[in-house]
Parts: sequence; structure tokens; C-alpha cells
Amino acid sequence: MTADEIDAPAKMVEPPTVLQRYYEVHPTYRLILRWALMVTLTAVAFHRSIASLVEVTRNDSIGGYVWTVPTAAVLVASAIARRNRTELPIHDRQTDIIVGIIGLGLALLIQGVLLPRYALYFYLLRLDLVAMWLFVVASAVVLFGLRPVIRFSWVWAMLLLVFSLPYYLAVISLGGGKVAAGAATLLIAGLGAGIAGGPSYRRGALASAAAWAVGFAILAVVAIFLPTVPMRVYQQIPALSAICVVGLAMFFLSRRGKPKRVLERKVEPLAAKQVWAGVPLVTAAALVLATFPLPISPNAAIFERPSGYPLVSGTPPVAPPGWMTSAAITRTPVNRLYGPDAVLVRQRMTADVGNPRWDKMGSPRTVVVDSTVSQRPFSLGTYPSRVLYGLTSARISEIREVDLGMGVIGSLISVVDDQLLVTWNSMQFNWGDEDLAQRVTIFAVDNHDPDAPFPQPTQNLFPTLRTLITLLFRGNEVLDQRTPSFKDADMLSQFGRALVAAQSGPAP
Repeated sequence: MTADEIDAPAKMVEPPTVLQRYYEVHPTYRLILRWALMVTLTAVAFHRSIASLVEVTRNDSIGGYVWTVPTAAVLVASAIARRNRTELPIHDRQTDIIVGIIGLGLALLIQGVLLPRYALYFYLLRLDLVAMWLFVVASAVVLFGLRPVIRFSWVWAMLLLVFSLPYYLAVISLGGGKVAAGAATLLIAGLGAGIAGGPSYRRGALASAAAWAVGFAILAVVAIFLPTVPMRVYQQIPALSAICVVGLAMFFLSRRGKPKRVLERKVEPLAAKQVWAGVPLVTAAALVLATFPLPISPNAAIFERPSGYPLVSGTPPVAPPGWMTSAAITRTPVNRLYGPDAVLVRQRMTADVGNPRWDKMGSPRTVVVDSTVSQRPFSLGTYPSRVLYGLTSARISEIREVDLGMGVIGSLISVVDDQLLVTWNSMQFNWGDEDLAQRVTIFAVDNHDPDAPFPQPTQNLFPTLRTLITLLFRGNEVLDQRTPSFKDADMLSQFGRALVAAQSGPAP
């Protein structure tokens, strides 16, 4: 060894950086880390939506079906993950970032623009969950790459079932109730089993048919032997059991005579390696989304004001002093919307004497009182009055709150109905608790004739689609009344206070 070699300083070996250590980790653990990051950011961005879903489920609303969708999607995704990866090992981070930015931008627009626009229909549409779906898909594109996301495209499409309106339409079309809710949820099971049973169309169709058969069998058992269980049992147990049973059957049939391994192929290296540049993008979007509040629906879904009398479905309120029931009481079933035995009771009440302030000729005025008692109080907020009366061509004013006494706050609105060709005022109030509640709506039209038309209730949700499409493309202004006329505000306020006071004793 020469003197120069002895005097040369020893070369220092630099320790590996954090990124180098990360890329040396097994692909399985890196996959788990990325999913953990995405789930955490989703929980932060949509913590209000998750809390709202918990409240919906706790109140036994049909909106609790949403939990079935991601659970079924995980089961279906596990079946697709067993298949050999077929996408080409081509990767373009610029495309991933561009697509991710578009998806995150759409999520921000839905949460910040569309959600307030559809505040009245918040529980009916759950657009916040559509924004959550867009956020998760866009985050997956940024963190995993576009090609792996496309590989699970059917699973992502299945997750879009969190958009509630088609599910509600299916439940109402099937008759409403727990059995109808469970049967509608089997649509998720049939679709999921068909996706998992692929890749051939024949295998998918057989798996889907088998899931329907198993699901309906379990649903029948639940309906016959456990009729009083909560709604979520009807929605989740048959659907998820059908996917699990059919999935296991397909697994064992396809592995006859072969080793029964959960994952047959090796875990391939992650396509998207350089993901750290996208983490700040996803994190920033999550933090911005976390600042958007959920809209407060004017129709409160939880009732804390006890009623003035025992609530019994089909029992009309007591007429207040100075008013009498002037026509036969009618009862219209609304069980498809508001739960079992729910009926809308319609009363025509006419004043004993006329009042010149309410009619220039001094004739006695007539109002219509609609009342509905629901065993599912949350449904009164899910289907507001605008849905119940099919007011697709009506222009409605902003709500005015009126104190009706005894702790009851009424909501007064003015409506121009281009279909009935009348202008009318309405007073509405709710009372009850989380188990049993009543909604009372009082109508007074500007046509004072005895045969004046009043809004008619309907259980058909399809006319509401026209209103929703109009709101989407033209905004709230076309359905809002900018110069409301509250001609009957004084009469409705006095009548409402008298009606609330008259219910202080037991109903006859």
C-alpha cells in the first residue's frame, strides 16, 4: 500500500433517504400505506358527511343503505384483484396529475356550488357523497395511476350507487317499506356478483342470477321471522350475504382440484412510483373540502317539540275555536314515502264568521289542513312538501318563521302555482320526537270560492326529476319567487296559533 493510499481519507457512505427507504419497502406495504393515506384524507375531507350518514342510519332511514355500497365494492374488488394484471406497464405521471386535478376540481364544485343549490333535497340526493366518490377516484388516480384505476372501473362505477335518488325511486316503485328497501338493495348485490363473477359475460350473468336468488331467499327469511328488526338489517344482511355466498361458491368451483389460495398471482410492483409530488395536491383538496358545511334543510328531520296530543296515524287535529270542519275528511295513503300506516289526513275548515281583513266581501274563509303522522320522522325531512305535492311548476318564496306559541315555530311561504293558476300561502310546522312525529300544513289560496283548487298530494317522485333538472341547468332563481305576496299571512298566523293551542288536550 502506498503512502498516498494510506493518507487518503476514507469515503463516507451516505445513509439512505426516506424516499429511498420507502421504495425499498415491499409493494404490499407500500400499497397499504397509500390506501391508509387516502382513507385518512377522505375521512378528514368528508367528516360531516360521515357523521350525517351515522345519524341517518341511527334514525332508521332508508338512506342507511349507503353503507352497503362500499362494503360490497370491497368484496367485488377483492375478486377482481385475484385476476392476473393485464394492463400494459406504461405510465405517464402528467396524465395522472391532469385527470386527478379534473376530478378534484369537480368534487370541489359539487360540494361548494351544487350542494347549496339543492339544499332542500339534501337527504334525497346526497350530492356530498357524489363529491366524496369523485375525491376518492381522483385521489386513486394520483396515488396509484390511471391504468390501475381503469382496471377496477366496474368497481368505481358500482360505488356511484351512493347517489341516492335512483335507489329512492326504486324503493317507492316497489311499494315502500322495509321489504321494498331490502329488495332494492339487492340491485347492488346482483350488480356486484355479476362484476365479481366475470370476466366472461356468461359467468357474470350466472353469478348475478345466483345472487338474486340467494338474496331474495334471505330477505324472505328476515321478513317472515324477524319483521321488527331495523331497516338496515333488511338492507345489508341479504345483499352482503348474497355476494359472499355466491363469491365463495364461484371461488371453490373455479379451484376444483387446485390449491385454494386467496391470491394466486404475485403482488406486482406499483405502476405509479413517483407519487410524492401528488400527495400535497390531494392533501390540499381534502383540507379545502373539509371547510364546506353541509346545507341545513328547512325541513327538520329530528323533532324535539312534543305534540299537543297523542299522535295516531289517520287521526285529524282538533279544529280551533271559531272554525268548523266544512267538508268530509279525506285520507290519502302516503306510506311509500313516510313509512307504514302513514296517511295524509285532509280537512277543510271554514271560519264561523267572516273577517273583512281576510275577505273584502266579509265572507268566511276556508283553509285546508293536511296532517301526516310518520313512524319514521327522518322521512319527513327526506321528502319535503315540494316533493309530496309535486310542485314542479311552482315558484316559492323564502321561508318566514312565525311563532305559533307553545314552543312551535311555523314556516310561512308564498307560492305562485302556474299549474293550478292560483297564488297561495302555506304555513307548516312539525312536532314529535325521534320515534313518532307529525307534519301539519295549512293552505290558503287567493281564490276564495268554495270550489277553489288546492294542491293535491302525490307519491310519485318522477315529476320531481323535472324540478331537479331545472335547478341543475337554470339555478334556483327560476323556481324562487322574488316578490312574494303574503296576503293571508295574518290569517294563517292566527289560525296556526289557535290550531296549536287547540291540541293541548287529547284528541277526540
